[in-house]
Amino acid sequence: MPISLTSARMSVISALIAQPEPSHTTWSRLEPLPTSDDVADSLQARIADPLWMLARQWQFNEFQGEDAGSPIAAALAVAGLPVSSLLPSPDALDGMALPPGAAPLEALVEHEQVFQTHPKLNAQAGQQLMRSLRAAGLGPLAQALRQQFPAPLPAPDDAQADNAGFVWHTLLDQRAIHAQALAQAVRALPDRAAEEAFGTTLGASAVQMDAFLALLHHWVDWLAEFALDGSQPGASPYWQPERLEYSFALGAQGDGAPVRLVADAYADGRLDWHSFTLGAAHADAGGPDESLPYPAEPPKHLPLPTTARYPGMPADRYWEFEDGRINFGMLGAAKSDLARLAVLEYALVFSNDWFTLPLTLPTNALYTVKQFDVRDNFGITLAIPPAGWNMFELSLQPGAPQRLDNTLYLCPALHSLEGPPLEHVMLVRDEMANMVWGIEKRVQGSSGEPIDRQFESTRLSTTQTLKPTVIADAPPASAGALLQYTLQTPVAAHWVPFLPVKKQGVGALNWSIQLQRGVVIHHYQTTPARMAEPVNASYSAFIQRLRNNAFVETTGALGTEDHQLEGFMFHPRGSLLRLDPNVDVKTDFLRIAEEEVPRDGISLQRRFNYARDAQGRALLWIGRNKLIGRGEGASGLKFDVVQPGVK
Repeated sequence: MPISLTSARMSVISALIAQPEPSHTTWSRLEPLPTSDDVADSLQARIADPLWMLARQWQFNEFQGEDAGSPIAAALAVAGLPVSSLLPSPDALDGMALPPGAAPLEALVEHEQVFQTHPKLNAQAGQQLMRSLRAAGLGPLAQALRQQFPAPLPAPDDAQADNAGFVWHTLLDQRAIHAQALAQAVRALPDRAAEEAFGTTLGASAVQMDAFLALLHHWVDWLAEFALDGSQPGASPYWQPERLEYSFALGAQGDGAPVRLVADAYADGRLDWHSFTLGAAHADAGGPDESLPYPAEPPKHLPLPTTARYPGMPADRYWEFEDGRINFGMLGAAKSDLARLAVLEYALVFSNDWFTLPLTLPTNALYTVKQFDVRDNFGITLAIPPAGWNMFELSLQPGAPQRLDNTLYLCPALHSLEGPPLEHVMLVRDEMANMVWGIEKRVQGSSGEPIDRQFESTRLSTTQTLKPTVIADAPPASAGALLQYTLQTPVAAHWVPFLPVKKQGVGALNWSIQLQRGVVIHHYQTTPARMAEPVNASYSAFIQRLRNNAFVETTGALGTEDHQLEGFMFHPRGSLLRLDPNVDVKTDFLRIAEEEVPRDGISLQRRFNYARDAQGRALLWIGRNKLIGRGEGASGLKFDVVQPGVK
């Protein structure tokens, strides 16, 4: 309540009473004592007497008027530049165009072949067409398609190790339609006459032709949208085998100079604005232009800013009860915890000074604010300068042009569901053996379903040996040697070594190294006479399993007929440790950067991903990701081991 000195018949003895000097003392900040980490005492509202309560309100500036109006309307103009191309590398000149409505970036970058690497899914897609034809009364045509396009499911090399492959081979081999082959044949038909001729060869009558072709076209369209299928074997073109991660770039070209956004270390399956850096385009970056203006037409009513709210926000009045589920007093903050102090200061002092203004903008574009005028409840219009989105500013790569001021890249973030790993590899460091190992935990079997490589490695045991020949009425064997010498201890078959080699493309004085995939050679006795003995029947079957596996390479027979040895080299069975799956694994050598395998190791996985985009379309693809591992490993590999012999 204002008080007049004249009406109160009071005289001013000193000018300091009417116009007091400004004071630097303020109570607008609540911080803990320098020697305490607890802010609970500062936030407690203790009760003493009414005068003390008024004093506390005065200390919190509740009696001070700010003479500021509240925003009631805002005029906003935004200019945007859409991303128009997906480039395979930061230096590429041409890439894939990204029209409006294209699939999300994660799916386009990661997807690889689905039906070629998953025969069971290919056969099940063919079964979908067979069910539709039978439901429409066209069962004989379904059988004709199955006979002309049979879906193969090969038998596994080791049925006990790949049990799922054996089951699906027994159930579905040649018993379903080869979906990929049929779809390619249908797409190759040039016109209606060719389609009718195709149906006639299958036995479709003139009455059945329209229904059959309609179902066939519907199934082909369904198959095209069922999964994003790669065009070449192996990983996508954006996968970098030497770094075990994806690398690509985005190009944007409007009325101004081009812009290039580079993502050279994408490996975790999540893309957002911070995954990109501003790269060097072929001209200076011009930033957003008028390609995507917002709003497209002047609105009839200006949008209304609203106060920013969040759970646990302090009440506007000091004595108002607050939500007890969020207690800032329990958030301890020492004098060195600058981040916590900043959060506390924002939450308790400046949280009610922020307003939100919702915008609806197309994703996958760069935006900047051209105009921002705010009108308050006093009728005053204030032009807000372009403070912009500097906290979302993109970092610069070497050689990049000047930064894009006040620019936000609105990335189309995608939240996908991940299936169980189809393939799982752990890269670990073995300090005792001074090596890096690639451990294949899971790989795809003959049907496409994952199999356990550790169980298969147990089947391919590296410790089996020939048993001694049993001679009737032979005297007992003499005592063994006092010491037993082992040249090399065995290693599990699913452990693939990586050896340090000099980095390719560097000078003679540069000793940078890479890790090149190698093999561990295991020598076994394969003397024909000894293996033919009944006591060594299981050992002979074990050697035959080794020879039947495509990922096992042999050195051929060594030694004499009476004492014959054969070396077996175990290569990776999956595709994560392959450089090019199109060539023979025996001539395929993968080199990875040495710094890509930290002490904690890394975990590589291939799995199905399922998501829905902004248009509601269902997307299914196979992608890869790289995560932090579980620490070091121990293979047990030793050389020149001497142990006490068996007496």
